Amino acid sequence: MSEEKDFAGKNGFIWFIGFVEDRQDPLKMGRVRVRCIGWHADNKMQVPTSGLPWATPMLPTNNSNPYALREGDMVVGFFTDGEAAQDPVIMGTMPGLAIKPGNRQDAFSDGRTEAELATAPVKPSETSTLYPRRLDEPSTSRLARNDVDFPSPINESKAANKASKVEPNSYYAAIYPYNNVYESESGHAMEFDDTKGAERIHLYHRSGSYVEWGPAGDRSERIQRDKFSVVIGDDSVYVQGNVNLFVDGNVTAQIGGQVNMTVGGTVNATASSFNLTGDLNVTGNITATKQISDAIRNMSADRSIYNSHVHSDPQGGQTGTPSASQ
Repeated sequence: MSEEKDFAGKNGFIWFIGFVEDRQDPLKMGRVRVRCIGWHADNKMQVPTSGLPWATPMLPTNNSNPYALREGDMVVGFFTDGEAAQDPVIMGTMPGLAIKPGNRQDAFSDGRTEAELATAPVKPSETSTLYPRRLDEPSTSRLARNDVDFPSPINESKAANKASKVEPNSYYAAIYPYNNVYESESGHAMEFDDTKGAERIHLYHRSGSYVEWGPAGDRSERIQRDKFSVVIGDDSVYVQGNVNLFVDGNVTAQIGGQVNMTVGGTVNATASSFNLTGDLNVTGNITATKQISDAIRNMSADRSIYNSHVHSDPQGGQTGTPSASQ
């Protein structure tokens, strides 16, 4: 065996702490450029971001993309080529508490140009500036922390836009550190909250659409725009309780077959008018508190004609009016 100690695993473990400055990997493998403290100059004039080696993130075997690194993130890793320090591997990222905004001229800072920022994702509650965008607070999600001084814009938006007729209040009552949160750069969020007594699952779209399951199994859903549902096979719905439907616009139903409905009680319907096209077959009685009319006249006119009508008598006279009036 060679005595040379110049391969990974035998040349010593050389590790680093650094900050991400660029994530536009030309190979699209998730690599980032990291300025490593002590290894790279703290001046971009001496070592520009473009001169930093690409660092490969170490990923768990059961999740190929658990966290997308971004500019300004603090990371820890090691060099597979030892002190040559040209082949870095990132083992993880560390949360932080930023105290000053990003400056593209500074080392260890987000260096994106205005053109790059213009095409980068941004949350509805933020402006497209360099990272970090929130100062003097931890970098962990506000949904995970539930700090009174730092409320989540997602929770604020849901409360402000709640549809009072049917939409309940959010089931959110997270206690740190039991709420497992993924929050994307543009404002999407997933929560798997294990807070005792407030266990939830929450899937949120930056537009305001969401699905949320509460601790008792209740489900709340909001669709900010249109909804489209396609069922290729059969569809069955069972409701043990009541169903309330509120529609501000029109309702149109196109049914290719028959409609069969069995109602155990009374069907009550209120409308300014009912228009039916086709034949109407009724098994039972029809009771009307006002007039029933056909294309010629109403039933009151028919009743008057019946009550006053006479027939010609074969002997040349006339019969009398009906003995039983209608």
